[in-house]
Amino acid sequence: MKITTAYMGEVEIKLSQIIQFEHGLPGFEDEKEFVQLPISEESAYQVLQSVKTAALAFIITPPYATISDYSFELDEAVIRALDIKSDNEVAVFVIVSLKDTLENSTVNLKAPIVLNIENQKAKQIILDEDYAIRHRLATEKKEG
Repeated sequence: MKITTAYMGEVEIKLSQIIQFEHGLPGFEDEKEFVQLPISEESAYQVLQSVKTAALAFIITPPYATISDYSFELDEAVIRALDIKSDNEVAVFVIVSLKDTLENSTVNLKAPIVLNIENQKAKQIILDEDYAIRHRLATEKKEG
């Protein structure tokens, strides 16, 4: 199936690649189907592209490249909703907010996207933990 994307023009996707957000994303409740598209093979960043709306796309990345000790407990409702049976099925992503430079860009650590990679069910959750909504990308990478 072909979809039109915000950043990559028209791309061919497989139905098995479609990620299902049962209740959509906060602020985009009608958008329930997305696909992950790599920006490039070596990039840690990907595009979370709406299947339905070409203009709706988010840049996402695993949080661990930004903050190595990022962790939280999934509550039972999320585990049930995503039908998670083991930790190996879980992938976590955060949404990147691009600014004028990469150093000024931020990630939302407060509201990660949790994906069950086995069944392609996902949910954006809001954490009780004390993580920032706008955590700067460049904060931990200045060593070495």
